Amino acid sequence: MDKQSTSDENQPKRSLKDGLKRVLHAGHFSGYPESNLTHQAIAQNGDAPPVQKICIDYGPDNLQEQNIEDVEAFFAAPRPAWSKVRWIRVIGTPDANFLNALGNRHHFHPLALEDLIQIPQRPKVDKYTEDPNHSYLAVIASSPALINQRLTSQQVAIFASKTLVVSFQEYGEDTFDRIQERLKIEKSHLRKGGGDFLLYCILDKIVDQLFPILDQMGDQLESLDEAVLESPSTKHMVNIHDAKREMMLLRREIWPMREMLLSLKSLHSESDKIISAETSIYLRDVYDHCIHVADMLETYRDAITAILDIHMNMMSNRMNEVMKVLTIIATIFIPLSFLSGVFGMNFTTSLPGQNDPWSFTIFALACGTLGLGMLGLFWWRKWL
Repeated sequence: MDKQSTSDENQPKRSLKDGLKRVLHAGHFSGYPESNLTHQAIAQNGDAPPVQKICIDYGPDNLQEQNIEDVEAFFAAPRPAWSKVRWIRVIGTPDANFLNALGNRHHFHPLALEDLIQIPQRPKVDKYTEDPNHSYLAVIASSPALINQRLTSQQVAIFASKTLVVSFQEYGEDTFDRIQERLKIEKSHLRKGGGDFLLYCILDKIVDQLFPILDQMGDQLESLDEAVLESPSTKHMVNIHDAKREMMLLRREIWPMREMLLSLKSLHSESDKIISAETSIYLRDVYDHCIHVADMLETYRDAITAILDIHMNMMSNRMNEVMKVLTIIATIFIPLSFLSGVFGMNFTTSLPGQNDPWSFTIFALACGTLGLGMLGLFWWRKWL
């Protein structure tokens, strides 16, 4: 589908408003099973938390934060003259009226707005640079996190230009709150940078929070490896499959992020210059971190495969030991069963020793000697 704006100015507005309302009211928010688990963990009593809309205007010398209550009044009000960058942060599922007002005010394409509400989307970056006065990037990223010891993921959508950044996240977390705290430091590099540098900070936080997750996975794999070697069990098999499932989910999030960051860090050579050369260097560092995360994940995948093989081998060895013991017992009792069967036949005069009072004692001693002799033979052959 062509993402170019049509010649009719009213038609995009009608399609944006009607399309967003149709998607929102239809409830097209079902994504991966892990996303549903996330919302169940965050929501209370089945009710989603209220949507938060925060606007942060900042420059080298000033900072202003405000909650967006009246959408029409907010977008109608002029922006402060000292504001170098405006960051509109949305937490939760925005309504169609807000998205319609946002798209009309900043000339966001309807397809870009549609991507942020149709969850999940593959991490990507789209350039909208046809209009020199309203050039921006539409970035879709995945933000994995551990909630209640369970790996979940939320989609983060970002619209970024030189002076404006609009971010959307499914639920609140303290990762981006730290960026807000950094903005309060007057001499910070973030306060002096543009919208592209704020975009870098958001993506850097998303990637950096993967390292604690991988560290915890590494500790779990180490403990699981020791437990499997000590005493393999069915419970360990369940834990192995849970860890493998989490790694598959994490890999599904990381690999598209690599492609997105690779495309993003090379945009400084474009004529629109939304991404400056300086910010491109920082984005290259984020890309390197993502490569590191991917390499660690591949190492852990090999480790979990090795643990699974060890578990299967240990269980197989345990079964072989049990079968060996049962086979030795059965082998010992085969000649004893034969002797008891022979001397238990109902012949009155043919079997010797029937009238001897010591016959049973002799028979028992013979069976015991035979059994001990077979055990000695097995021990001598190192079968025991």
